[in-house]
Amino acid sequence: MSHQLILEIARGQFAERGYEGTTVRTIAQEAGVDSALVHHFFLTKEGLFEAAVRGALQPPDLVERAMKGPRGQVGRRTVELFFSHWDEPSAAARLGGILRSMTANDMAADAVRNFLGDQVILPLTQALGHSQPELRAAMVGSHLIGLATTRYVYRVPAIAELTAAGLAAGTGKAIQTYLTGVLA
Repeated sequence: MSHQLILEIARGQFAERGYEGTTVRTIAQEAGVDSALVHHFFLTKEGLFEAAVRGALQPPDLVERAMKGPRGQVGRRTVELFFSHWDEPSAAARLGGILRSMTANDMAADAVRNFLGDQVILPLTQALGHSQPELRAAMVGSHLIGLATTRYVYRVPAIAELTAAGLAAGTGKAIQTYLTGVLA
């Protein structure tokens, strides 16, 4: 029970305060446990952060679900899959922690680099079979991270108030171009 409670509190604090603004001591205090117990379960603050944000960036079965349906709509489906996943409260909190921390913490920056690089979007661009899959993945990822930062960190109303389907309708064509269009 303490392990899960610590993890939930850490997710909330990392999401609200980012990596730099969160301490093991404040997590332990809120959980009503000694800091040593936090270290026992997670070893370091970095280990706790990694556990707290794990799985936040990638929707389950991304490639399979994005590829299901007409190829001309894969961009719209991709946006909707990401934002439907990210809008789930537990994923949104973990994603917020990553986005707030990516400039101050190497682990968060690595998570974003992996998202932009080979671990999350590249399998989709490779499955589509077009040239320059690494560039395409980086372009898609950059666009999605920008939208996510605007939605979950800055909470710009015009973006934050849209549904996942609304975001997909508005940005799906740009993502489609990145995924399947001609790149200069």
